[in-house]
Amino acid sequence: VGREGPRESSGINAEYGMISSVVGFDIGYSSCFIGIARGGGIEIIDNEYSKRDNPTYVGYGACTDGRKMALSAKSQMSSNIKSTVVGFKPLIGREFDDPLIQQNISAMFNDVVKQEDGSIGFRVDYEDKQLVLTPENVTASLLVYLKTVAESKLGFAVNDCVISVPLYFCDYQRRAMLFAAKTAGLNVLRLMNDTSAIALAYGIYKQDLPAEKEKSRLVVFVDIGDNDTQVSAVGFNKGRLDIKKSLADPQLGGRHFGERICNFFKAEFTKKYNIDVDSRARAAMRLQTECEKLKKTMSANTTAIPLNIECFMNDIDVSGRMSREQFEELSHDLFERLRHLLQELLYNAPFTVEDIDAVEIVGGSTRIPKCKTIIEEVLHKTCSTTLNADEAAARGCALQCAILSPAFKVRDFAINDLVQSGIKLVWYNPDGTVGGDMEVFTKGHVFPFSKMLTFYRKDNLILEASYSSQIPHTQTVIGRFEIGPIKPAEDGSSTKVKVKVKVDIHGILTVESAHTVTKVQVPVEEEKKEEKKDAKKTDKKEGEKMETDEGVENGVNEENKSNENEGDANAEKIEKADSEEKMKVENGADEIISEDKKKPKMKTKTVQNPLEVTSSKKGYSAKELQEAWERENSMISTDKLIKDRLMAKNAVEEYVYEMRDKLYSKLEKFISESDKDVYLATLSKTEDWLYDEGENCQKQVYIDKLSELKKVGDRIVTRYNEAEGRQGALNVLGSSLVHIRKVLDLINAKDEKYDHLSEEDIKTLAEKDLEFQTVFNDFCNKAASQKLHEDPLITVAQINLKRKEFEDKCYPIVNKPKP
Repeated sequence: VGREGPRESSGINAEYGMISSVVGFDIGYSSCFIGIARGGGIEIIDNEYSKRDNPTYVGYGACTDGRKMALSAKSQMSSNIKSTVVGFKPLIGREFDDPLIQQNISAMFNDVVKQEDGSIGFRVDYEDKQLVLTPENVTASLLVYLKTVAESKLGFAVNDCVISVPLYFCDYQRRAMLFAAKTAGLNVLRLMNDTSAIALAYGIYKQDLPAEKEKSRLVVFVDIGDNDTQVSAVGFNKGRLDIKKSLADPQLGGRHFGERICNFFKAEFTKKYNIDVDSRARAAMRLQTECEKLKKTMSANTTAIPLNIECFMNDIDVSGRMSREQFEELSHDLFERLRHLLQELLYNAPFTVEDIDAVEIVGGSTRIPKCKTIIEEVLHKTCSTTLNADEAAARGCALQCAILSPAFKVRDFAINDLVQSGIKLVWYNPDGTVGGDMEVFTKGHVFPFSKMLTFYRKDNLILEASYSSQIPHTQTVIGRFEIGPIKPAEDGSSTKVKVKVKVDIHGILTVESAHTVTKVQVPVEEEKKEEKKDAKKTDKKEGEKMETDEGVENGVNEENKSNENEGDANAEKIEKADSEEKMKVENGADEIISEDKKKPKMKTKTVQNPLEVTSSKKGYSAKELQEAWERENSMISTDKLIKDRLMAKNAVEEYVYEMRDKLYSKLEKFISESDKDVYLATLSKTEDWLYDEGENCQKQVYIDKLSELKKVGDRIVTRYNEAEGRQGALNVLGSSLVHIRKVLDLINAKDEKYDHLSEEDIKTLAEKDLEFQTVFNDFCNKAASQKLHEDPLITVAQINLKRKEFEDKCYPIVNKPKP
């Protein structure tokens, strides 16, 4: 068994020139935030609308509209309600028949369908055809948008990132999120639990944490988001945080409080106005939006708050009121679920309520006063709001990405997270019956963590991993793993098999490796005591040693054969000895040969042979990834074409409005009345064309149309610009001429400042002064006779060119230093 801690930064500074993306994505139920490392800190960046909050909306439209993301998708949802996907995060990695999911689907405005494999699909209209997209496909589209926003701020491509996920996400859901990220072209360094990311953002900046061996500072984090509630008790020490205990309720969030308000007004409007709100999706969406505003207003007011919606349904204006007391009464069971969750955190925990040093609350729904009251009552601590309630998780993800990235030096900070459910392994006999089971990782076990398991098998090993305790998911089986080929030992006994299982940094179970362990007898080579005197003999001995090593590798028999040959060679040498000693030496040779023929000394050696591990986890195969990647890239290409086409169209529309306005203001004098009437008619005709035949043209058509308009418009603008700059350019040329004339006057007055100039220099100055004075007078005459609505007789560029020519000839002479 071996503990594996989180990978930590090697401490390479970004200033060394290594470009690496350090980005954290917090994908929430209703909004997303992006954190990046920049300027020595973590920054939450804004989008193209200067908003940090990116709504979790993805809209699909016709071939002329393409996809809309985040704020643009939310703003056009009322006109594209069926093809704008919202609230898809809880559906990632789940099946259609999941009872928990059916509750979510009933509150959605989309056409949600069951696919052949039992998964969830959204039927949307895209490019004039219907598509069925999975929650993973929609998540990938959103990640592509978030990636683009980050790239626009960083100025280079984003690949590496850390993404937050709810702590209750099981193995299947975590793999689904990784699948979506890979589809979007992202390399996820870590899937990080929401509360762990929040805890990192809280603790890494603390300078007064207890030393490593001292008692930890215990902080409880309560995150009440829009879809769920997560609580974690975290112990902090210098350079480390340890999750002591974590719990979550996937069906307790801000939207559930909002649903209580919506249901109240639906019933009231049915009774009061005799209308069925659920029969009109657009009306239900408007009510949902107004109830969300009402909920936020009630958090800051104790008086009853009115709700008014004009032309709600059937041209009926509706109104109602709700007080905070009514709201708390309607949501009484939800508040009790929060209380129960906090009490469960304290039950059988490795700490007591007195050990808690602080309580930090995050998530938008913690702003509900009753939630704060319950938290303080159960945990006996005043709620602290040190962290930004919406952005804390994104900051933590960006910090974790910086720690894992080699491009940034970050204070080392280890994160020890917990497995939320126990994991057991079941192994099967050859006949398919269960051979045994074992809980490998207990509930609350630290991860990342790996264990080495030992099995004794005569055939292939089949393992099935599943959760041993209850999880909020129907898919309790994690996967099956076949390990082989395994054969019985030579004596027919079982072979020893070592299997390494691991819960990796993402919280996903893997069988990392496997191998057999066998013991074999190998001969021990005797050490040769004689020293090697010459290089040739040394090379020969080394060659013999290599052959012996090879023999050991190939089997004992080869090494024995090598030893016998060596004995025969020694015998031949002995026979060449002096004849008087022949019998004695031969007897000695016989002894040597007999010793060589003795069995060599043997030792036991452990040999490891790697085995192949075949994993069969449900879904997300390489083929599915390739298909999803190709579909997403096709959509990206289509989006780019549509964007370029719309930009070209908008450029024409903008030019029409801009020129029409200017023709009645600053450009009015620079076009004749007759030409003005003709050009205004052309602009009006182009405007009509844009909203009729030119509504959905190709990009090049708009480019050509703009070029036609600019042929006339640019001439008018040029006249204006020339008139604005002409007098200034003449003044500068005149100033240069005046300066040289003054110099000539000083020279004629025998001023000592210029007495070093030669006669030739003075002659050149006088000639150029006369020449360019004539040019200047010609320019002034043309400027005086210039009519504003006609093309310029002289241009500013011509005037500046002549001035430069004059100054290049005269100024070097004037500024010539004295010898």
